[in-house]
Amino acid sequence: MKKKEQPQIVKCLCGGVKIKIFGKLRYVINCHCKQCMKTHGNYAAYTNCLEQNIIFINKSTLRWYNSSNFAKRGFCNKCGASIFYKIKKGKSISISAGMFENPTKLKTDSNIFTKGKLDFYKLDPKLRKFSRSEK
Repeated sequence: MKKKEQPQIVKCLCGGVKIKIFGKLRYVINCHCKQCMKTHGNYAAYTNCLEQNIIFINKSTLRWYNSSNFAKRGFCNKCGASIFYKIKKGKSISISAGMFENPTKLKTDSNIFTKGKLDFYKLDPKLRKFSRSEK
């Protein structure tokens, strides 16, 4: 009999946003687009799952910012944590990989929007890279 996978608990720095994630998470993608750079203060590392696989334990400080016509970003209005990236009409949601506790069991797969990369860091040459999105 297969052991049932335990949900992962993820929370922001202050705990004002706390979620339980069930099911499979996508590998991590590092995004170097201008919006991620401005939102995170550096490139952003995101995993992803179906939105239906998330249960909010606490979302009292969660706020959404419409960062474009097609996407929004979720953040904590108390501690400032940048937590989510969501395509408005999509069924999945991206979660900042830095929100997880060790061991994450996540692996970084690629870098996207590398044209937006700033000059103070280098990309890992072992990872795939895309000048735009992965698709």
